[in-house]
Amino acid sequence: MTVEQALQFDDSLWRRFTALHEAGHAIVALATGKASVSECVIAPTKTTSGDEASAYTELRWDSLDAHLTLLYGGAAAQQRWLHEQQLWSPLRDSAVEALASHDYAAAAATGAAPEQLRQAQTTALALRDRHWAAILAAGALLERNGRVSGETLSALLHQPPATASPATAQTPLSPPVAAFSHFMDRARQIAAESQRRASHTPDTTAQLPHAQSESLGSQQPGHRHIR
Repeated sequence: MTVEQALQFDDSLWRRFTALHEAGHAIVALATGKASVSECVIAPTKTTSGDEASAYTELRWDSLDAHLTLLYGGAAAQQRWLHEQQLWSPLRDSAVEALASHDYAAAAATGAAPEQLRQAQTTALALRDRHWAAILAAGALLERNGRVSGETLSALLHQPPATASPATAQTPLSPPVAAFSHFMDRARQIAAESQRRASHTPDTTAQLPHAQSESLGSQQPGHRHIR
């Protein structure tokens, strides 16, 4: 059975699911404060091994911890979304894990200790939940346009909370934020609605890959995450 067969999504839902994966990587990466994102793109591409892929995110990181954390952001976003939309099933959860297998392999290949991997996943889940509205908004933009710039992603991440004080609410928004603030408003509505519909709190704890005994050497500062 293929991943697509396990998910049983039509083309439009598959595109949304793919967009959420990339948005999860990008927003979690930016939220670490130790990574930058050039863009997220939905377009056919190939992995370094020659396999077909449907999307990628261009990013850079400044520390191993940031690299490990962002690698868990894509699957974490998809898992929460499945729970909130009441689409979760063991089979679909297995599909998410399969889709993220290259992320887990990349994390293990750094030679990080098991405790570092566990901490990275915990941090990714916390950042995902803290910035969930931004992930939804970024995913919606990527789904619609097929490409989202790093500037826009950063603006979405730093969008003021909906519950800002009256004084803060009077502060003019920067152009990138103002241009996409309606996506944030809608994302907050979707997040609130899906939270109410969710039957239980998502349990996205997954078995982590075993750390490799050998390291790839010096940490590379750039990365194209391929979906």
